[in-house]
Amino acid sequence: MKQMTVGDFKAQFSSVLEEVMQGEEIQILYGRLKKPVACLTKLAEKPKRKKRPLGSYEGKATYWEDESFEFTPEMLFDNMNDLL
Repeated sequence: MKQMTVGDFKAQFSSVLEEVMQGEEIQILYGRLKKPVACLTKLAEKPKRKKRPLGSYEGKATYWEDESFEFTPEMLFDNMNDLL
């Protein structure tokens, strides 16, 4: 694992990101004591989602989920009050 100070990191930011994308791990050191405060690593690939089975509707219906779908607890409780 490569180590570098905050000043070196700021001065070489673009090249540091290139190294991280190649798989290098870089530890950032801070202050006079050069205390480790962060570690940069390559971001893992996001796994693809598996399709959900539809049970008895398999082959009869389709299902999709919009990436922007959001359902908050407040929305759930608001809808429950309508049912009661």
